Amino acid sequence: MNKYSLFAIVFLALFGYLGVWQWTVCRVYVPPGEMLVLTSRFGDENPDTENLRVVDEGKRGIQKKVLGEGRYFVNPLLYEYRRAPVISIGNDEIGVIRSQTGQPPEDRLQFLVEPSEDIYARKGVWRHVLTPGLWRYNPDAFQVEVLKAVKILPGFVGCVTAMSGQPPAPGKLARRGQSGVQEHVLQPGVYYANPKAVRIDSVEIGYREFSPTEAVTFFSKDGFNIQLEVTVVWGLKPGSVPSVIMHFGNVDEIVHKVIVPQVESICRIEGSKYGAKELLEGDSREQFQEKFRQLLTKVCEEKQITVRLGLVRSIDVPMDIRQPIQMARIAVEERRTKEEQQATQASVNQLAELQSDVEKGVREVAAGTEKAVAEVRADGEKQVATLQAEQLVAVAAIEKQVAELEAQRTLLLGQAEATVTQLAREAAADALKQNVDAIGGAAAYSNYQFANKLSSSFNVFIRYAGPGTFWTDLPAGAKNLSGMADLKVLDAAK
Repeated sequence: MNKYSLFAIVFLALFGYLGVWQWTVCRVYVPPGEMLVLTSRFGDENPDTENLRVVDEGKRGIQKKVLGEGRYFVNPLLYEYRRAPVISIGNDEIGVIRSQTGQPPEDRLQFLVEPSEDIYARKGVWRHVLTPGLWRYNPDAFQVEVLKAVKILPGFVGCVTAMSGQPPAPGKLARRGQSGVQEHVLQPGVYYANPKAVRIDSVEIGYREFSPTEAVTFFSKDGFNIQLEVTVVWGLKPGSVPSVIMHFGNVDEIVHKVIVPQVESICRIEGSKYGAKELLEGDSREQFQEKFRQLLTKVCEEKQITVRLGLVRSIDVPMDIRQPIQMARIAVEERRTKEEQQATQASVNQLAELQSDVEKGVREVAAGTEKAVAEVRADGEKQVATLQAEQLVAVAAIEKQVAELEAQRTLLLGQAEATVTQLAREAAADALKQNVDAIGGAAAYSNYQFANKLSSSFNVFIRYAGPGTFWTDLPAGAKNLSGMADLKVLDAAK
């Protein structure tokens, strides 16, 4: 076998392994949102099948490590595989992890475990939780329970009760690491707390109104059956919530264990110190009301409960006691009503007198006002007439000045026109004289004017006819013209 044949065999083997076996048979694609769980067919046996549900690489069984999204080449002869969804925790959710592999806790009472670097080492519920996001935990090793996170709204606080740890001293609130009601509360917000580790109760702070549905009954000092209706406005401050929850359990129990018993006790004890008539009268009733409020506030403050208002709304006494008092009060009120009516009538009469005086004053003021207005109007009209007359005089003076100026203008214009005419005629005469002198005299100028006024169609033909003929026929004024001796006028018309 030559080297070319060996090369061909090696090439075919690599092509078959990589191109056919690996790419076609072993290729596994894990899409987003899933993970790949492998189970090895070969390797060492699991040494503790009871506690270890997953094994390390190289041992037979479900592998601890899971593969995330992507492309992998898994030999089906060596491994079995399956796809599983990743763990998705929403924004307002948590994931509580229960490990199903590893050694059980040494302390059986300690049901929460703290995972070490090897998260597969211990069984049990993890103390910390998974926060929002995507997580890849082997589903054969861990069970994840998705729960809602604790949300504390504005106006509320969170009272925390730890489920594990050493108990605090009797009657004391728990500190960090101890079991029981914690001394600090949680402010409004979202908390990713493990419900297996702590319980968080959302407690409303501020004030609440409570009015018992049944009246409080007791006997007065003089033996009459009295019924009271009360209203209590109470509330909790944030710092007092843990102590109240520790002693009474929840907010509803405060009403049944504190408010109702104290209201009934104070009303019966203090109310029995007053007679039925005293509970109806103003001063003694007010004393009873104030005493009730003070005692209820003091008792509740000792239990860290704040009382804003303790009000006795009504006191019901027997009719044989109440009716005479009511009739006496009605008589007093009627007398006061009559006194008020009389005072009102006196005020009405006084008001009528005042209105009469006001009307009289208004009339007097109106008359005086009309007179003053008439005087002002007459004075104004007089001033207007005076101003108009002065304006007419001023206008007449101005018109006189204008007439004088127009006469002067007309005279000046006439003199100017006469001067212009004179100057124009003098200029024309001077120009004529200069023209006559320039042409050579009056006769020459006359011939010049005659020649200018001849028609353009007038023709003169002069022919020579021999010596002596033309010269004798020329007019006397033409003898001075140059060359006229050789010419003779023949006939003008052609």
